[in-house]
Amino acid sequence: MTILGRDSRDERYGPCAATRRMQVGDIGLLSLRKCRMQAMNIHPNTRVVLDAWKRLSDGLPANDGPATDDDAGLVGSLFVLNHVGERDFPFRRAGNSLEGLFGRHLIDHNFLSIWNEADRHLVAAGLAVAVEDGGATLIHARGETLAGKRIDLEFSLAPLVREGSTSVRFLGLCQTMTPEQILNGRPITRLQALAIYPPAPDREAAIRLVISR
Repeated sequence: MTILGRDSRDERYGPCAATRRMQVGDIGLLSLRKCRMQAMNIHPNTRVVLDAWKRLSDGLPANDGPATDDDAGLVGSLFVLNHVGERDFPFRRAGNSLEGLFGRHLIDHNFLSIWNEADRHLVAAGLAVAVEDGGATLIHARGETLAGKRIDLEFSLAPLVREGSTSVRFLGLCQTMTPEQILNGRPITRLQALAIYPPAPDREAAIRLVISR
């Protein structure tokens, strides 16, 4: 287990590593050590989506910078979530590439259902922090097929909050970090959260701790 924190707005995704001493039948004891903040390198496609989301959040035209339309593969990996209840985040939209990766239709299915059961509360916490701080949460994950083939993924989840409304949606991207060909066309059946990077809040630099696997 690790714990991840964040620094200032400029160092927006800076992990702060910690260890977790696991015990059988226990949730573990947390021990923070070697806390070193550093900028996180994210995939260029993730950067394009988050920059577009940031411009929209600031009330600027989304087409002032690189557009998602510039990469057809990127569009197929985009998705939108609704937040309809506690730990209930159904897909409102899901790109063809994303559905192909998991080998099933995702519309109306809970986003948490694609994750290992043990990780679902961590992913839900990451979504809650994104809404609380008004920033995007990043999740590094590893998908695995029934044949044991593995692929690394980067999820970005940015809240879409309308002024005067209590409803919340999320703009998401599932970016493959290793070639999909390694899966040999087999769908992902197991998805593990490796690390969760919450956003930096718009206040003085501080560390917020979120548990990750």
